[in-house]
Amino acid sequence: MLRAIWYLFVLAGLAASAMWLADRPGSVNLQWQGYIVETSAAMLIAAFAVVAFGAAVLYRLWVFLRGVPAGIGRARQEARRRRGYLALTRGMVAVAAGDASEARRQGSRADGLLSDPSLTMLLSAQAAQLNGDEKAAEKFFTAMLERPEMEFLGLRGLLSQATRSGDTDQALTWARRAYALKPKSEWLGSKLFDLLTRGGLWLEASTTLAGAIGNKQVSPVQARRRQAVLSHLLSLDAEASGDHPVALKKAKKAFDDKPDFVPGAVQYAHLLAVVGKQRKAMTVLQGAWRSQPHPDLAEAYWQAAGPKDALAKMKAAQKLCAGNPEHPESHAILAAVALEADLWGDARENLRKLTQTPDLLVTVAICRMMVDLEERENNDLAAAREWLFRAGNAAPDPVWVCNSCGNTTRQWTPLCGKCQGFDDFEWSRPLNVPSLAPVTPAATALVPPAMLMASGAEDEESAPPGAEVPDTAPTAVLLDPSPALIAKNPDGKSSQDIDEKSAGQ
Repeated sequence: MLRAIWYLFVLAGLAASAMWLADRPGSVNLQWQGYIVETSAAMLIAAFAVVAFGAAVLYRLWVFLRGVPAGIGRARQEARRRRGYLALTRGMVAVAAGDASEARRQGSRADGLLSDPSLTMLLSAQAAQLNGDEKAAEKFFTAMLERPEMEFLGLRGLLSQATRSGDTDQALTWARRAYALKPKSEWLGSKLFDLLTRGGLWLEASTTLAGAIGNKQVSPVQARRRQAVLSHLLSLDAEASGDHPVALKKAKKAFDDKPDFVPGAVQYAHLLAVVGKQRKAMTVLQGAWRSQPHPDLAEAYWQAAGPKDALAKMKAAQKLCAGNPEHPESHAILAAVALEADLWGDARENLRKLTQTPDLLVTVAICRMMVDLEERENNDLAAAREWLFRAGNAAPDPVWVCNSCGNTTRQWTPLCGKCQGFDDFEWSRPLNVPSLAPVTPAATALVPPAMLMASGAEDEESAPPGAEVPDTAPTAVLLDPSPALIAKNPDGKSSQDIDEKSAGQ
């Protein structure tokens, strides 16, 4: 709209000028080289306008003709650049499809058309990797390091190669250099942290973790857990080097960050006991027991409390378990200490809660304690053997289980020995072992004693008074005792078959 108004304004100005000249024609007399030219002023101005317009047209034509060769060169260069980018795109598609030969061919074509190695180095390196030529790929990635705009890509490629080849030291070198360029890269921070923990570089790993927390790349829960684990590991290193003040400081930080982290609580209590603060050490362990009962906490508690005899140990156990009295681990610890102190009633009561609660599983350790209780309290070898049979198919005792690969260990370690995962162990029961159902009075009442004792019962009955009965393993174990199940004797025949055969004779 504004352009149309401007055109109308120009035309109006030209028309007004023409009318003004027409009203004032005037005359012009020009004498030059014997020629006399007489005309009006309007014609002279029009002649000048025509000459100026012609000159402008000729000048534009001359500029156009002069720029034709350069334009043709630019057009050819642009077409070449388009073909180069097309080859680069096709090469990337070939890399994604895993076509090594096509990727290499398109990479060579793009390199020749574009004449810009910064654009084709990555494609050439990836094509070499697909073709299995690691040396050529390393050459391309190393060349990228000399170009600031491609240095990070080169470092990432070299880091990937070192990781695949298992060269953790070289991988750590590349990861550190790449992290210095891109400290906010989430995957790079995670990779560097993993490499540092695998190398046992706890202090540098802690610094890397702090950077990840600052960039909000780690959840608050995971951050506190990892901070506690790293502080605990730094405490162990400081204690090993003889720096007890630093060890105690780091242990306290680990406990403050994660009170339910069992190894950290045990280490903190141990260091407190070393400096003579047994009462505070016991308080720390009691607080940890309230959050996460664990046998290691009980062992550390005995060391801090220093009970002189079994009865004193029982009192200490009751004090420890008071913060979480209904936890199965509390009943297990109280039962074990009661057996040690010959307190049969307390032992049986705690074991009863462990064996007759529907939502609890009977573990091997519980069965063994029941065997010990039946033998020592009542000298009931039949009941003891029954529990010994049940131990063969009882639920496994809790251990440290790796959440990533399922590896198990009795002692907590920061790294899994199988998958090298950091802080992946969790105190739980392995899931690949069949478990034993809880013992209920109703279930045991339905099973005849002869079926529970199997062939070992005959040996016990036939043994002379006072003779020692060998603790032989059963030939069969009842997982779910019921009248429909019949125990087998060593010959493979059931007791029912033997009875019928005897009756027939």
